[in-house]
Amino acid sequence: MKLPKGSIKNWGDLEKLFLTCFFEDDWEITMTTLLAMRQQKGEPVKAFVERFWNLVLRCPSGMTKATLVETCHHNFKPHPSSDRDS
Repeated sequence: MKLPKGSIKNWGDLEKLFLTCFFEDDWEITMTTLLAMRQQKGEPVKAFVERFWNLVLRCPSGMTKATLVETCHHNFKPHPSSDRDS
């Protein structure tokens, strides 16, 4: 695809075009989606974090990186050893 000169005027224009080209999925990612996302049974932490951040890239949440990291951490499944602490 060749774009006309000056067709992208700011980061928002570039982001919208990029998402349109590479994420044609109609499913809208919202804050609720991110907050409800959970690590699947048997899913490695690394895979969950990658899946979470891929959704973050598609969500216009306005959340700070620190809040996103905290949300991701909160959505991990508890380890069996933490059950003994209660």
